[in-house]
Amino acid sequence: MAGDNVSEAIEASDPRSVEAAELEVISSQASYDAFAAAARAIPADAVQECCADIVLAYENATRGVENVLGSALVVVNKLPGVNVEELSALPRIAQGLAFAALQVHKEVRAAPFGTLFERAQQLRRKLGKAADALAESSLLPVADVEDVRLHAHLDAVDECEALTALFQRHFKQIDGRSPVNATDLKEVEHVVQKLRAALGQPGEAKAEGGPALVQATEMRDRFWALLNVRHDLLWRCGAWLYGRAVDERVPPLPVRHTGLRHPRASVAEREAPRALARQRALSAAGSPARAASSTGAAARSLANQMGELWRKTKFLIRIGGETPPQG
Repeated sequence: MAGDNVSEAIEASDPRSVEAAELEVISSQASYDAFAAAARAIPADAVQECCADIVLAYENATRGVENVLGSALVVVNKLPGVNVEELSALPRIAQGLAFAALQVHKEVRAAPFGTLFERAQQLRRKLGKAADALAESSLLPVADVEDVRLHAHLDAVDECEALTALFQRHFKQIDGRSPVNATDLKEVEHVVQKLRAALGQPGEAKAEGGPALVQATEMRDRFWALLNVRHDLLWRCGAWLYGRAVDERVPPLPVRHTGLRHPRASVAEREAPRALARQRALSAAGSPARAASSTGAAARSLANQMGELWRKTKFLIRIGGETPPQG
């Protein structure tokens, strides 16, 4: 059957050892312990599976905090609804996330059903992405896809089962138009059946004292959600400060791990393109053509100032309903 070679397929291309070695560098149990309560307090509907490059997330969070809370700390501290202490803790939350992810790696190796559970996660992602794409193309009812996500949230086995049933109900209309075929659905059924037997009856996995792998996975995903929630506020503060250049100063968190391992650029390498761009901009600003258009430049400058004021006003209305600080 399609699921008989699950373990072999995973072990043939297993990047876990490389990823775990990178996570060890930034991992912090102290940070995990410090933010575990906040992670557990995240609402269930805000939690999503962490498939991102956590090391890159840590680097992006660190860079964003430095740019927002560096020289602009006094200004940001005056913004309504902004807790500077929480924003400054973003790198530590990422370190706690790394520790949580390492616990998942550890449990995958230790649990007799570890590779099976990981395969269920892979199939869940494949079916989920396909369902979203088909719903966007009106080949699957949007309400049915949302119902699957709502009622099977945070449980890989339940969601695999629900997604399989969804594809089977609509198989005739999506046959040949979907990356998910009949063989995939049979494999999902096989994996779910074996995993159900390993985990016990439905619901036991979430109970106190349930399988450690399931609990470790949920905590990893909760830390990921906590990092996203707080990074969103950091990004909005960055937008208030830097406008359209916010993504350069506050890089977004990676959404999904690419699976490709590339050498990470040094700070000097990352800054080189920006330095070149600034040099070109200064050269262009000093050219005769620019000097001859001082009137147009003044008009553009005024328009930019008005646009900046309106942008900041909209941001402050969004986070606190107040007007920008004066002076």
